[in-house]
Amino acid sequence: MATVKAATIIQPGEIALREYPKPNVAEDALLLKVSAVGVCGSDKHMFGGKMNLSWPVIPGHEFSGIIEAIGPSANQAMNVVGGLLKEGDAVTVAPGTQACGKCWFCIHVPHRPQLCPNRSVFGFRTSAETPHLFGAFSEYVYVPGDAFVLKLPEGLPLARAALTEPLAVAQRAVSRALAPGIPYASEGFGLGARCVVLGVGPIGLFVVATLRSMGAGEIIAADLSSKRLAFSEKFGATKFINLSELSCEERKEQILSWTDGVGPDVVIEAAGVPAAFGEGLDLVRRGGKLVEVGHYGDPGGVEIRPHQVCNKDVDIFGSWAYPQIQFEPALDMLSRTTLPIDDIVTHRMPLSQVQAGIEITGTGDCLKVILTPDEI
Repeated sequence: MATVKAATIIQPGEIALREYPKPNVAEDALLLKVSAVGVCGSDKHMFGGKMNLSWPVIPGHEFSGIIEAIGPSANQAMNVVGGLLKEGDAVTVAPGTQACGKCWFCIHVPHRPQLCPNRSVFGFRTSAETPHLFGAFSEYVYVPGDAFVLKLPEGLPLARAALTEPLAVAQRAVSRALAPGIPYASEGFGLGARCVVLGVGPIGLFVVATLRSMGAGEIIAADLSSKRLAFSEKFGATKFINLSELSCEERKEQILSWTDGVGPDVVIEAAGVPAAFGEGLDLVRRGGKLVEVGHYGDPGGVEIRPHQVCNKDVDIFGSWAYPQIQFEPALDMLSRTTLPIDDIVTHRMPLSQVQAGIEITGTGDCLKVILTPDEI
């Protein structure tokens, strides 16, 4: 029997290559040969035991690949964007499966399918269930009939397509700050808006790139790393705050001096540090918008003053993942952008070095690790 190698977190802190039977596809499913898969901060949290999951798990939810086999009714069962699927097509897959359509959230807030509690998510589902291959730290991913699959635009490299998922996260975060119809009244994000991005790791960098592509004015990047701040300029940041060089009060004064003394229109917290949320609330102008996208894990809380929320008349938005269709504009941006998007990939490794890839993620000069399963 043919087998598939996959990096499996057996328990927190323990990851190893395991072999699984290579599955035959059901009538409504497909088997994807993984070309590239990104290592996400959530994969690092998972490896560190900071997620309540059923072990073992094959991680990996930022991926692209080639369809090796497809069932006869897969095109009818799946949500498909870009035309009918066939063997040999290059695709990416939104990690979350289709919403159930029946729960309270699906009925009352259908435009937010990511809130459906009955979805499963690639890279977070236990590999103890057959056919096991539900994460992309693997040679193959088994894609069932309730998946959301997008054909890659012609000419889009598979390695770049693996960046679709984190870009979709960033685009959704920016869209939370939109207030269509009244941009002249300085409501929310719009052309020329002045924005602060707290934390310019991969998601923060993609937030900067999205803001630039959507016509932002001043984009102020704030981070502890001078190298990441320098990198953010490539993606469209215009001014920079090194958190290690200025006190909280000093950086507030600096940002006020760049924003007419009132503060930025939009602050997007992408650092994942609780204190950054409190600082974002302190920075955003009265009547502005604060978007929180950095806390997919739970590192704790921060003290805030409710009076400040009222006094500022501020809008505060959470941003949890994205509707699956967010992958379509993300792919479009990856296909058309003139920004040096590929430079965000600082490390490329074979799947056999998965633990090293997880460990360096978020450290030093590392922005994004891409694993290549075909090199094992």
